[in-house]
Amino acid sequence: MEDIKEFMNVKHGLDYKKRRKPASGSRSLIVLVLLAVSLYWFFSPAAIAEEAVRPDQIILTWTADPGTSQTITWLAPNNSLARVQYSPANVYNGNFDSALQIYTSGVTFDSINYRYTANLSGLTPDTGYIYRVGNEGAWSDALSFTTAANTDNFSFLYLGDTQAGYIPSAYAELGSMLNSVYQSNPQIKFSLLGGDLTDNDSDAIEWGQFLDAATGVFSRIPMMPTLGNHDGYMYMKFFALPDNGPEGFEQEFYSFDYGNAHFVALNSGKNTYATVKQWLCEDLQATTKKWKFVFFHHPAYPAFNDYKTIDESICANWVPILEENGVDMVFVGHQHEYMRTYPIYQGQIQTNPEGYGIVYVMGSAGSKEYAAGADFDYIAREETGSNYQLININGDVLTMTSTKASGELIESYIIDKSVPSKPVYLLSPQENAAYTAGTFEGINTMTVNAGFSGFKYFPVNITPITSHTGSEAVVFTHLRNNSQISINVAKADFDLVSTAQAGFNVQAGDVIKVYIVDDLTNALDCNPVIFQ
Repeated sequence: MEDIKEFMNVKHGLDYKKRRKPASGSRSLIVLVLLAVSLYWFFSPAAIAEEAVRPDQIILTWTADPGTSQTITWLAPNNSLARVQYSPANVYNGNFDSALQIYTSGVTFDSINYRYTANLSGLTPDTGYIYRVGNEGAWSDALSFTTAANTDNFSFLYLGDTQAGYIPSAYAELGSMLNSVYQSNPQIKFSLLGGDLTDNDSDAIEWGQFLDAATGVFSRIPMMPTLGNHDGYMYMKFFALPDNGPEGFEQEFYSFDYGNAHFVALNSGKNTYATVKQWLCEDLQATTKKWKFVFFHHPAYPAFNDYKTIDESICANWVPILEENGVDMVFVGHQHEYMRTYPIYQGQIQTNPEGYGIVYVMGSAGSKEYAAGADFDYIAREETGSNYQLININGDVLTMTSTKASGELIESYIIDKSVPSKPVYLLSPQENAAYTAGTFEGINTMTVNAGFSGFKYFPVNITPITSHTGSEAVVFTHLRNNSQISINVAKADFDLVSTAQAGFNVQAGDVIKVYIVDDLTNALDCNPVIFQ
């Protein structure tokens, strides 16, 4: 007993020099006691329970209004009833004794983990909150998030493919990059992810490595992903996303607003579905936000030709809808490099700074790396290696800064909407058995089919992309054997009127060209400006 007392005295900082030196047998007893105490604590039921159920891999997303809600998802190795405790940051006093809380149950995720999801609602916009998840004896650390503000000044992050590419340390490198980016840019409000989060989405170990890398930042700001061709099983089981997509495709397709911007996530592997196209059109038409962004995995305009033709399918099925509704920028991935296009409209590069066009941005935040691709004329900038994009919105001005994972700047790119844009209208011939619609040098054409002749009407739909004050003129020209036979003009305010038509006495093979201009007069000093 004297030996144990001396050990306790030493443990509590008493003067050990005044005590006798213990015998060798006493030293052995002390070691055994220390070992027994340590083993008891390490393997005690309380210690094991706390280690076993401690919440992990906490990720924020949105399933509802970012200004008044927050969705939290995490994993734990049991399915006991768990809680989220949360409190406004300005009243948090270091504990959660007076915090609000909600309960949630776990659902099976993989062979060892259960997934928990909690949706916090009724929150105050533009407000910081402190929260933790778990249960008594097994809480996460105190974490924080901030609800969205009604603002025209904010920043967000874009990450292309994060998959590791069979490099064991790659997810750790991703985590380091994310932490460094967020520490340097704490103003970032959320991140878009462009798909292919892992190489093998049915591999629970790799999925866990991705979540371990992501949780350091995305337990503080939401991440909003889209499906890539390597995603599926774990992705669909883990993420809680908005269910405002087309029926039967909820959470594969969704949209949300932040500040003065509208964001649309699309599953590019399902670009041919009519219900999807209808939903996309209606979703974009319904928004009144200044900025419109779309993100999906496969590129519409690739960095190199992989001969899979999905780019052609996306250009046929989605790009006209994006252009008709004035989308500003599209974020993609898949080809594991950085690429930015010039503004593109109706397949043509728009070199006039006042003209409308969509900018396509390809990112790659993982370790998989492809060489620089083909020399397509629409490519404005291209760079290999892991990278990320920081987008800052300041009213009418967008600034995108693209940076390598090493911190080296790739480029900065600016879109300034304060500069008046040239008016642009989209004309599309209505379907009719009498003619075949096409284009020639950017001008819509309707070629009369074999077996049709006589007086026919040629109607077109008109969609304003960038409006023009006052009335416009839709010009129809009738050509036979490349010679003009007649001309017809419809004048109206085509920001309000959505169709126009002209009638001609035609023969098979005749061509009707149609375009829209600001005015058409006989005045010698007036040259009409084409708005297509």
